[in-house]
Amino acid sequence: MRAPFDSVFAPPDQPKANGLGVVPALIEGVIPLPPVLGLRSKGALEALYRRKHLSAREIERVLDASHAGVLEALDRFGIPRNGNGHTRTGHLPFGFDFPNHQPVKNGAEQMAIRMMRQCRAGGLTLREIADRLNLKLIPTKQNGIWQANTVREILARA
Repeated sequence: MRAPFDSVFAPPDQPKANGLGVVPALIEGVIPLPPVLGLRSKGALEALYRRKHLSAREIERVLDASHAGVLEALDRFGIPRNGNGHTRTGHLPFGFDFPNHQPVKNGAEQMAIRMMRQCRAGGLTLREIADRLNLKLIPTKQNGIWQANTVREILARA
């Protein structure tokens, strides 16, 4: 015996066979779901991340979700963040790029580090070095403006 609300989904005006004869559909068409539900579906998240090659930030914008929520969903479903199972957390260090998950020196950024060292050895303050970098329009790793703390961190690491 059939349940009273047994329904079959079908396009408009096209009844489907249900094994018990032809039953008209009670729901027609597609009901759009909130985009954030894509974080609850491994298939939807993989389609965006692996097949469409969207970054976590781009998925965040498409799904109108938080960045932390996207990263948590990737971890929950076991989807490697940077392809091939390699994960890298945090910002890339200034002076290096990571193509194919291997550190490679960035020539322009390495020249900026050399300039920072020379200025510091010449007796300039961290603030004066940051001002010089900003005047020469040398971009930071995130294309921001230079701060004295940023220069200090780079010089401490170099």
